[in-house]
Amino acid sequence: MFALAPFRLRPFRDHDAPRCARLLEEGWRDALPNRARAIDLDAFAEQTRGERIVVAAQGLAGVIGFVSVDHDFIHHLYVDRARRGRGVGAALLAEAVAMASGRASLKCALSNLSALEFYHRLGWTWGERGFDLDGPWVRLWSP
Repeated sequence: MFALAPFRLRPFRDHDAPRCARLLEEGWRDALPNRARAIDLDAFAEQTRGERIVVAAQGLAGVIGFVSVDHDFIHHLYVDRARRGRGVGAALLAEAVAMASGRASLKCALSNLSALEFYHRLGWTWGERGFDLDGPWVRLWSP
């Protein structure tokens, strides 16, 4: 296991879009392998239209994760597979909650067990459940 070089959070810039689109596609495939879909720049732009986006950047690797927030709703949180479990997601999530004035919610697919465990470890609580085209989901609330 290698040590993670320091990363920093910064506002999204237009040139981050290709990498963020790839992270979104990769994360979607991991979470919903039976509903995998291609995410190009247009799809990324549509998915994040009007949202505030923060990226985690790391030296030569560039963008290694991002979060997008719409008011108090965290719409997307994705971290590069090779950098998961090293604090990047937790840092992005904390920034998103701060952007939402300290209280936020998000939806998570019930099939995404690793994400549900991640949120549970950070003290997020379950709210209502629902079902959409991608399957059953739960709304989670920040501590």
